[in-house]
Amino acid sequence: MSQKEKIYELDTRNQKDSYVTDYFDKHNIKWIRNKLYSGDVKLLNDTRVIIDLKANLEEIAHNLCNTQEHLRIHKEIDRAREIQCEEFIFLIKEDKIKSIEDLQNWSSKRTKVKGSTLLKAMTTMSKKYGVKFIIVPKKEMGAKIIKLLGGKV
Repeated sequence: MSQKEKIYELDTRNQKDSYVTDYFDKHNIKWIRNKLYSGDVKLLNDTRVIIDLKANLEEIAHNLCNTQEHLRIHKEIDRAREIQCEEFIFLIKEDKIKSIEDLQNWSSKRTKVKGSTLLKAMTTMSKKYGVKFIIVPKKEMGAKIIKLLGGKV
């Protein structure tokens, strides 16, 4: 399937993603909104790779280090597995941190979670559930999604 034939699905419940849709539109990439069973972005009729978009490190810290949210994240991953997802990726929009390892020294006034704690939670989730955490600057999010879903940028 060529890049032009691929259609990307974005979840209807994730409306704060104009940085992605603007990129798609600018590059004539076909996309639609659907209520997705799991995650925020995937290819139409293909559940092998599912991407869950995170607005920033504070959001993923809240998701992983808050008991209620942690349970919701587990259910999200389980739903992805139900539909034969082979690779579940948390794509985190962040301009200041360049790699997962840089989290060691990260902190935020908006959360009590320390970078070292978040790094440990991400590492545990990766090992236990086989998920990936990728940190990407906002301006590169659209291109990274295309690449992760097997397209050419």
